Amino acid sequence: MQLSLMGGAIGTTMIQRARGARERLRTLGPWDLLRRALRKATKTWLDTGSITFFVSRPPQSDAAPSPAGFQIRELFPSDREAVLYGSESAWPPLLARFHSGDRCFGALDAQGRAVHTRWVSLVGTDIPELGLRLVPAADTAYFYDGYTRPDARRHGIDFVVRDAIFRAVRAQGRTRVYSYVRNDNPLGLRAACRAQDVSARMRYLRLLTAPPRVIGAHRLEGAKLVRPEGSAENTEKRAADWRAWFDGWLEKPLAARSIGFHALPEEAFRATAEHIRATLSLNAATDRVLDVGCDSALVTRHVSPHCRHLVGVDFVPGMLIDARRSRGEAAPDSMRATFAAADGRALPFSTGAFSMAYCTGVVHTLPGVEHAVAMIQEMIRVVAPGGRVFLGALPDLHKRGAGRRSAWRVGDARERASILAAMVVPARVRRILGDAVRGGQRSALRYLEFDLEALSALLRNRGVECRTVDYPADYWSRDFRVTRSNLVITVPPPR
Repeated sequence: MQLSLMGGAIGTTMIQRARGARERLRTLGPWDLLRRALRKATKTWLDTGSITFFVSRPPQSDAAPSPAGFQIRELFPSDREAVLYGSESAWPPLLARFHSGDRCFGALDAQGRAVHTRWVSLVGTDIPELGLRLVPAADTAYFYDGYTRPDARRHGIDFVVRDAIFRAVRAQGRTRVYSYVRNDNPLGLRAACRAQDVSARMRYLRLLTAPPRVIGAHRLEGAKLVRPEGSAENTEKRAADWRAWFDGWLEKPLAARSIGFHALPEEAFRATAEHIRATLSLNAATDRVLDVGCDSALVTRHVSPHCRHLVGVDFVPGMLIDARRSRGEAAPDSMRATFAAADGRALPFSTGAFSMAYCTGVVHTLPGVEHAVAMIQEMIRVVAPGGRVFLGALPDLHKRGAGRRSAWRVGDARERASILAAMVVPARVRRILGDAVRGGQRSALRYLEFDLEALSALLRNRGVECRTVDYPADYWSRDFRVTRSNLVITVPPPR
């Protein structure tokens, strides 16, 4: 009996595989199917192929009509089950996309289940075949990872969802939308050609573990293809190295905990707190304030007297041991504060729990820009409508030149040589030379730099207002005055 059941199961599996092979042969044709088989057999040591980039066409007067029985709309984290139903991915990476600011559009059937989903990024994402990252300009968007359930194909759903995406992002000022399709995917190429125009074709060749070599011009109007900061493995290493760095602060004197290099006078912490207080216009009678990345409360202790109550969080629990230690004028009794260990990217507070929130000197140490966006969005989430979020000491990409000019004026011969090398020698050559000097041990302790105009545009698309604030002329740190900026985000009141 068991042998009979086993034989039946094997027979069913073989029939299913045969049907699948016939479907692939019918869809791809014999030559494309053979090429795919060869690529799969050699992919461990040789990966070669080509992709085509498509760009959206000028808008049509009327929206594409929805296929009968389907609803086309944007999906949100609250649509978890629908998003999962229309995707081949697990929930954690999909939720991370939402946290990074990406948007999801889909088609729902009569039961509210997604039969098709497609994702849109305003900040860009990696193109794995090329080993490059596509970074769209302020008037450009990029969509990716389109998936249609097999039972819903050939209904024209993909075309309608693309049209909905084009209209949604155009309302945000994005006049171009890019996507790409591998050239060994004839169905995807046909679908893209219906809704978009060909922009560029690129070939790539990857041998063993070397970075892919891109063959042919790879320029896109309104978007850049750049080398990514690092792989997921490197991002994890960067996060681990920064955590080890912060843990090392526990061995330093208390006065050095908020900078990590050397002890600062109390006036420096007091000046930072005063800048936060003045920028947020804190009200000691009403404001409930969140301090993300409070470390040992060296700034917090000067902010808290200006709040009704303050909650400080830090992802290194050991930093909180000394958070209430008396120092200078700020005694523990004067601190209207409580403290907790928490990750700023997943804050353990309800939506709208605070009237104000701030974070200074932390965002640029996160593993990547997507982590920074996730943390900023979490801070926005926990601030009530009408409240504000203060992000301090952000390395400002647009101030890089001013920083170099200032460093040139006050630097010695060695520092000036380093500045010249940074301006003249390509970054890849500098990395190779640096690895040779350091024996291949490259430090992961590198600050993130922010294009605050692009970051503000991304956040405005999520429904908040942003403005950039410089440090005052008498601020204690020349480096912060010249190279850093602050971003103030206002959560609009309900309409």
